[in-house]
Amino acid sequence: MPVAVKEKLLDLLDNNQQSYCDLVSFFLDSNISTPDKERKASIFLKKEIHTLNSSHSNFPSSLGEIHQWIVNNNKIQCHEYQLYKERRNSGAEREYFKNVGQAFEFLIKVAPVKRVDGSWLYSIVQYWNDPVFRDLIQIYIEELGLGRAKSNHVCLFDDLLFNLGLEHFVLELEDEYYHHPAIQLALAYAPPEFIPEIIGFNLGYEQLPLHLLITNYELKELGINSQYFNLHITIDNMDNGHANLSIKALEKIYSKFKDKNSFMNKVKAGFALNNKGLSSLQIIKNLNLEALVVKTLKRKALVGNVIHSDKCKLNSKSINEWLSTPNLVEEFVELLIEKQWIKMDQDPEESRFWQLISHEEGKMYGVFNSTEKQIIYDWIAGEHSKKFNLNTQKINPADKNDFMFSYLSDGELEEIQHQISATGNLAMKMNKLFPYLAPHAHHSEIGLWCTQRFVNFLFPFLSDKNSSPY
Repeated sequence: MPVAVKEKLLDLLDNNQQSYCDLVSFFLDSNISTPDKERKASIFLKKEIHTLNSSHSNFPSSLGEIHQWIVNNNKIQCHEYQLYKERRNSGAEREYFKNVGQAFEFLIKVAPVKRVDGSWLYSIVQYWNDPVFRDLIQIYIEELGLGRAKSNHVCLFDDLLFNLGLEHFVLELEDEYYHHPAIQLALAYAPPEFIPEIIGFNLGYEQLPLHLLITNYELKELGINSQYFNLHITIDNMDNGHANLSIKALEKIYSKFKDKNSFMNKVKAGFALNNKGLSSLQIIKNLNLEALVVKTLKRKALVGNVIHSDKCKLNSKSINEWLSTPNLVEEFVELLIEKQWIKMDQDPEESRFWQLISHEEGKMYGVFNSTEKQIIYDWIAGEHSKKFNLNTQKINPADKNDFMFSYLSDGELEEIQHQISATGNLAMKMNKLFPYLAPHAHHSEIGLWCTQRFVNFLFPFLSDKNSSPY
């Protein structure tokens, strides 16, 4: 990135309220230096903390109360989940996702935050030689799958999106879906003064929420691979998982701070940052398949507005005219419903529009891919979608080796491998690995390799026995 362009970008981000999506792009840009990211992280986090509503956080003020508080919350969530399963076993309907289309919509809208999973702990990695931070670092490298693509959380979620054909939908998301990811990435580059906030945020994120349990249950029921969500249930447990490690880390680091009250207030603020932005539960409660369908049709209209015949007219406008501007597409959909081309809450096979896009003899056959058709199908079927079946297949992420492999390698991986093997100094090795454990890099081929080496050096008990000797 040219220096002048970079300086202008930094100035804009420092002095103006930029979109959250721009902030996410800023923190994930490998061309921007770590000091510049730290500066922006500090400014952004101070603003976010200043606007916190602490009344929404019931986080304990005393260190001694935290463990039992978390245990009690865990019991409550598990009890509520048992009640949920009892309702379902008694014949009750799914409570989150009525159909596959709604599950797709949820996965699309949580994608920005899932693609930076665990990132809030990245800044802690630099303290690798201080034992009090080892628990937090262990959490981070386990979020990174210990350098294995099949366990790396971002790799898993990206695979899920790709295999379901959802990746391009994420590009159309509104800015509000990037608020929480921006906070996580700001914490990833936060300077040392924010260590207590990072600990508090991590404590909140490692809890076992009811929505995670139900989401995992219902995705599996719909035939969607739920490995990503199930993994968070198993590794975040209170016995030996991330929830337990989080408490241990808090206790160790708390003992090092002189001003205990100030430390705990900052921890509480970090915990409260979890409430910023849209939560998974808020996204679930506001699922709107029709809006997703309209977005899909607007995208198709960019090409379709010049290729339809002018013979067919609806309300004195040709199809091309209806599709000529994005603002008319929503009105066009309403007209299709009014004219019974789309018969809502009925078997989609009774709708002329569905026949045109799904039947091989239909004039629009092939315009929509299988994922788009699933969303449209479930939207039309509506409340009665359970009665109808599009014969969807279960889609599971493809098996992956420990690394991805690129035939277009630029030699960067080979160079870092040579550098690591050429030095016997552990600190030098670690300093060379750090950049590749960053949120933008850890799920790449070179990032996975560097994570494995980092694990070998710092957590040999977690290392694969067959790992590289570097």
